[in-house]
Amino acid sequence: MKKKIFIALAIVIGLLIFFAGLQNRKVHLPFSDEEVSYSEMWEKKQYSKIIEYGNTVLDKNPMDRNTLIFTGYSYFFQGISILDMEERNACMEKSVVMLRKVLLTDGRENTDVMYILGKAYYHLGYYYCDLAIKYLNGALSRGCDSKDIYEYLGLAYSKLDMSDHAVENFEKSLEVNPSDILTLTLAQEYIKAGNFDKAGFYLEKAGTDNAVLKEKKLILQGQRYIGLAEYDKAIESFDKVLNLNPGSADAYYYMGEVYEAKGEMQKAKAQWRKAYNLNPDHHKSKLKLFS
Repeated sequence: MKKKIFIALAIVIGLLIFFAGLQNRKVHLPFSDEEVSYSEMWEKKQYSKIIEYGNTVLDKNPMDRNTLIFTGYSYFFQGISILDMEERNACMEKSVVMLRKVLLTDGRENTDVMYILGKAYYHLGYYYCDLAIKYLNGALSRGCDSKDIYEYLGLAYSKLDMSDHAVENFEKSLEVNPSDILTLTLAQEYIKAGNFDKAGFYLEKAGTDNAVLKEKKLILQGQRYIGLAEYDKAIESFDKVLNLNPGSADAYYYMGEVYEAKGEMQKAKAQWRKAYNLNPDHHKSKLKLFS
């Protein structure tokens, strides 16, 4: 039960951070058509209504630019609020199709279309991150001033293990839109890059005003200590995580990494089994146990 609560908290915090970014974003929208006020529905966040009407219009005129923009945006914003991955991806795919069609025409909205398109590609997962980067950089080169564009670029580069680019964009994002979660994300990227001094600097800066952030910070501190071969300190960090959340599969997994680094493979496998038993979908533990 406690594990589910932490997962739910993490999802809620992620969505709150995303929507806080949207409030700072002004998307330039074209004029509505004569029959229906897209702008009015948009202001009321009636995304389902826009989608319903928009699809009716597009059945008759598949390249209606005005409708493609509003409907494509609406699929994105509706999708981002859906927790079910399959339903979210279906919305993102429809958003991508419509916004790609928009780019076949000319118009001043293309900067914003690229911006939303890049984010939609990012939410479709790893295999679309190169396209996310392409369109987000395209929007940036055209003067996009969104506060979250650097964060999305950093996340996309990070998924592709392009740490230098990820760090560069996370640092820019931190300048324009500072937050504890972003500070921890930057620390995580420096750990991946093996720069443990920089990772330590950002870990010190990050606040932990809720249980989810505190747990994430402790996990990252433990990972940093593994990289520094300070194994006792790493175990201490993961023990603190388990005191906060006994259902943390990550804590047991990284505890296993500590024992693996020390050459104590039986102890390592015991920790990975605990992680797997807590969460059979824990990918890293499955790789350690069954590959």
